[in-house]
Amino acid sequence: MGKRFYRVAVPLVRLFIPKLKPVWEVPFDGEPCVFVANHERAVGPLEMATRFPLREESPIWIYAAPLSRETTPAYVRQDHWWDENGKLAPLWNAVIPPVVSVILPPILRSVPHVPVYHDGRAATTMKESLRLLQDGKNLVIFPEIPTGFGEHDQEKINEGWLMILPMYARRAGKPLKVWPVRLDTEAGEMRIRAPFTMDPERPLKEQTEELSRKVLQGIFAPVRNPEKG
Repeated sequence: MGKRFYRVAVPLVRLFIPKLKPVWEVPFDGEPCVFVANHERAVGPLEMATRFPLREESPIWIYAAPLSRETTPAYVRQDHWWDENGKLAPLWNAVIPPVVSVILPPILRSVPHVPVYHDGRAATTMKESLRLLQDGKNLVIFPEIPTGFGEHDQEKINEGWLMILPMYARRAGKPLKVWPVRLDTEAGEMRIRAPFTMDPERPLKEQTEELSRKVLQGIFAPVRNPEKG
């Protein structure tokens, strides 16, 4: 596994997912940054891992549970992989988690990533993220909150990752840019929107709502089709 497997898998995965054309609203400046993207079910992570132009320089935040065979079954059962109210839900609940636990962890571990912990090891996630940014890498984060099968909250995001912004500003002496990415299968585009930053002179708490709105607008606002007006 590892990088060799990732490079072999990329062209194979591309054959089975929608072809989304990367479109930059403004030219990329090459500075370390955070790309925040919508999940679009499984399409978002697959597109960012296989077709995003900066994928090899942009590790993805991946929840730690599906990185391990032991913790993957519980993760799958809690992550709305199927309609819990469907007639086949009991069958999927029994069959899918153990099968996925064999297949998914080695694949995810081969992708450039940062393990994301929601327990006492959360500081490890932040420490590794800052190290990568200071080394000139970028981060890819999916901040959406799943609410059901194929559904995500479109009025609120996970905000814990925002802590990176003031931490980076203190270390680097300048704000970290956030580039929203709208993955739109209907428009056939991966639209990387103009970046924004936090104000390093103000506490993060004062800006959290404003920053969250900018993320939501960036990852959910539809791509405008010029032909339709």
